[in-house]
Amino acid sequence: MTKKRKITIIVLLALSVALMFAFGVTVGILTKDAHLDAALLPMRATVTIYDGNDDLVTSSDYATLNEISDHIENAFISVEDKRFYEHKGIDLKRIGGAIIQDIKSGSFKQGGSTITCQLVKNTHLTNKKTIKRKLQEAKIALELERQYDKDEILEMYLNVIYFGKGIYGVKEACLAYFGKTPDLIDPREAATLAAIAANPTRYSPTDNYEQNQRRADMILELMYRENYLNTETYATAKIQHIDINYSDFHNNYNKIYYNLLFSELSSLKIVPTKERRINLYTYLDPQTERAAETAIRQYGQTIDPSPTIEILFADNANGGVTSYLSSNTQTPGKRQPGSLLKPFIYASAIQSGTLIPSTPILDEPTSFGRYAPSNYQNAYHGWTDASYALSRSLNVPAVSVLERVGAENAFTNIKRSGINLDEKDKNLALALGGTTYGSTCTEICAGYMTLAAMGTHRNLAFIRKITDSSGKLLYLRNNKTNAVFDKETAYLTTTMLAECAQNGTAKQLSTLPFDVAAKTGTVAAKTGNAAAWCAGYTTRHTFVCQYSAQAQTCLPNKVTGGNLPTKSIRCALKTIYQDKTPAPFRKPNGIKM
Repeated sequence: MTKKRKITIIVLLALSVALMFAFGVTVGILTKDAHLDAALLPMRATVTIYDGNDDLVTSSDYATLNEISDHIENAFISVEDKRFYEHKGIDLKRIGGAIIQDIKSGSFKQGGSTITCQLVKNTHLTNKKTIKRKLQEAKIALELERQYDKDEILEMYLNVIYFGKGIYGVKEACLAYFGKTPDLIDPREAATLAAIAANPTRYSPTDNYEQNQRRADMILELMYRENYLNTETYATAKIQHIDINYSDFHNNYNKIYYNLLFSELSSLKIVPTKERRINLYTYLDPQTERAAETAIRQYGQTIDPSPTIEILFADNANGGVTSYLSSNTQTPGKRQPGSLLKPFIYASAIQSGTLIPSTPILDEPTSFGRYAPSNYQNAYHGWTDASYALSRSLNVPAVSVLERVGAENAFTNIKRSGINLDEKDKNLALALGGTTYGSTCTEICAGYMTLAAMGTHRNLAFIRKITDSSGKLLYLRNNKTNAVFDKETAYLTTTMLAECAQNGTAKQLSTLPFDVAAKTGTVAAKTGNAAAWCAGYTTRHTFVCQYSAQAQTCLPNKVTGGNLPTKSIRCALKTIYQDKTPAPFRKPNGIKM
């Protein structure tokens, strides 16, 4: 070997080592924050849930492998990860094939993901197809395989898959599409479910039956090739016709409640395992849950395109969330709160001593420097009073009050009430709910509960206490409070919101035979509305209802806060209080008429 060739080899080896080192460093940087979090994995198998009455919550949507037909397991393994029981979380052979296909197509479409990787993606990461996400996914998948066996991973995977129509998990999918429990599913039905999971919209058995069944045929063939079906069973399944008996009754509206319940559990750093099973005692109230679901069914199906509807109820006495339902989302989304922030503007002015409900306010076109708000449909009322202005949700008076009390003061009170804001929100647009990031239903509920509790704020919670399987107490909620407004301020604000429920924008509630305080909000978009709200309280509960447009759509103009959201709340409150009405609002001793 010549000297020149030796030098060339050494240089190439050095470059290879340097490249490998650089690659390793890059991977380390991109994945340094990626770690397995057991609290993010499905935990129903190791958690027993109790409602606010300490009754067992039996409507679990979690299915163990013993409750799932072998045909379902085999269908998913055949089409998603045929070497599932052979690899350690990453299938290098499949990844290599995916890379070749990506190079040929000039795109980044082939995933090469194993079932383990898909479980990681669905519980820890986003659906974004980037190199960073794939590297993080691989790192966590390897860790997952070290801590859990294959059957545990498969079970968790089958319980987090999305099957369209707001349905998550194989148990709910079997009930919704076939009216069966997972243990009764035959090969054709199993292939139909596995087809949905690839693309719930494209392969929906209710909307695109033919496409779904063509893919199901392909999956049955894979099951036959992998020897999961014998010749006779395969032949029968190929010619079998199945009827999809989809019913919206199985739409898992309360999934959002359980997601937030387990999110709160995760924040407490109490992680259940097979060896450490725990009991979760919640504030869940089946009565308010049924009432909210009835309201969604009655009013939510009257709009096309279908909106996302969220309804939340919480107990004023303890700040516990008694029900939270959503028609099309599993996590709370942020939406502009619109006029829902106005009560806190007026409350800030009352507390500062600059306003009472009867204070005269001039409602006319007004410019506040460069800011010139306008009322809805440019309707103005001349001289009016604060109570009328708030109950009718007049914009110019609200901005006028905010200018008088100061954006800094109102900003602080809103945040202390439980509604998150950004520093950039300290401006006059705050009076109309124009915020940087918007608000969730839980934030709005916490804010209005502060007014309901005579100005005292407490954090919302889903968990009352946690015990282990032997009954040992692991966690007891600390129901801390802090004063935001004095009692007199909260009461006077309540009287204005009661006027809103009687004669103002929330007057759909006026037929209720008990005291209720409420405020509505409508967030406009270019060709309709982006969101419509109703929030308020009785002496027993605080409530929030939000109708919001799904991606790239708008709510019709007729869907305003005073319309369907308020009607939904009215429907729910009638059911909740059909046997026992809440007490009237009580005037504190500091109020002199």
